[in-house]
Amino acid sequence: MTIAIVLGAITLLVAGFVLWPIFQNRKQSDQTKNVDAGAKAGSTGTQTAQAETSSDILDADDEMLRDLAVYRDQLSEIERDIERGVLTPEQASAARIEVQRRILNADQRIKKDVKAHPKPKNGTALRPMAAGLFVLFLIGGIGLYVDLGSPTMPDRPIASRGDEINAIRQAQAMDQDRKEVLNRAVSDLSQKLIENPDNIKGWELLGASLMALGRPAEAQTAFLEAVKLSGRDGDYLAMYAESLIRADNGQINAIARGALNEAAKSDSTDPRIQYYLGLADIQDGNYEAAIDRWIALANGAPADAAWLPMVVSRIQDAAAAQGIDIEGRLTVKQAPPMVAGPTEDDIKAAQEMTPEERQEMIASMVNNLAERLKDNPDNPEGWARLIRAYSVIGDREEAQSAYESAHRQFADQPELLSRLNGLASELGLKIVE
Repeated sequence: MTIAIVLGAITLLVAGFVLWPIFQNRKQSDQTKNVDAGAKAGSTGTQTAQAETSSDILDADDEMLRDLAVYRDQLSEIERDIERGVLTPEQASAARIEVQRRILNADQRIKKDVKAHPKPKNGTALRPMAAGLFVLFLIGGIGLYVDLGSPTMPDRPIASRGDEINAIRQAQAMDQDRKEVLNRAVSDLSQKLIENPDNIKGWELLGASLMALGRPAEAQTAFLEAVKLSGRDGDYLAMYAESLIRADNGQINAIARGALNEAAKSDSTDPRIQYYLGLADIQDGNYEAAIDRWIALANGAPADAAWLPMVVSRIQDAAAAQGIDIEGRLTVKQAPPMVAGPTEDDIKAAQEMTPEERQEMIASMVNNLAERLKDNPDNPEGWARLIRAYSVIGDREEAQSAYESAHRQFADQPELLSRLNGLASELGLKIVE
């Protein structure tokens, strides 16, 4: 709460510094107006005309002002000459007319000069508006903070965020390691494909690695080579189409659509085919066709397919946006339960165990995970956890074995292989070629 009070005081202080000159200038302006009004009220005859003229000549040249002063003195001198008898009334009238003519000429020159060079506005009328806006923003900021802010929230000094900062750094390091592994893979594969350009798996892995690095435009060439070498296989057509779509910021152009339609006529079961054809339907405004495709895709998918939740979400969003009833049409299979995490009782029991008992319990949990993967091997997240678990307990031989088993399991899925290779590299395991 102390920090909120200090910040509030600083805000008011700054507001004072901003508003004080505005109101001071306005006060001085009002005083100037009052003085001018008094001066005008007290003038009569020639003095009134001179005061009115002076309001127009404030910005005139000094030379013009001196001329007018001389002319006024000459008028006064004519009056004195008449009193002394130096000038007759006729001579005085002629002299007075000549001086007045010169005054009028000077006045016209001054007005022309003022019109040609108008003085800038002093902005007096804008001052209240500026002050009002400043106060409005100040009150609005305070109101916003009262609504959204948390003045009672304690500070979070750097020292107390060590775990969070370390986690971020570790994630960044892992991402950097992954990119380095993929870049090495791209370099190695490119060299091998120069020597053996008929290696279809090599082109597939090269394309997948480039896609994982966010370089879909380069991946197109690799996948197109795989399409040609495979005799236009549906799976490779789907990969090629995806690289085209991602390179075009998600837009499905005519080439990508042609590749997808050709892949759909093959015996390929790659889910990307129907998913991207559904997106093409959406781009054409045919939401019903897209929902029909996606529902058929989701209902026929394995329960633990990593892409299934995303497709189901797409179906629900599209149906809700267009008011299409999908009640009872989605019959998605339930995924098998994952290995349950430890409960509070498990944690308390583990804390009371001896180091040997705790090690035995951990080994039992790892073995249970390994057994589950034997029954359900199509689980990339499970394999990643198993590889990491073996590394944590120091069993590098089993970690290497698990990695090689996962590599064999997902040999036809380059993207998963890239992730597994990145994990292996992070843990210091031997990368499978």
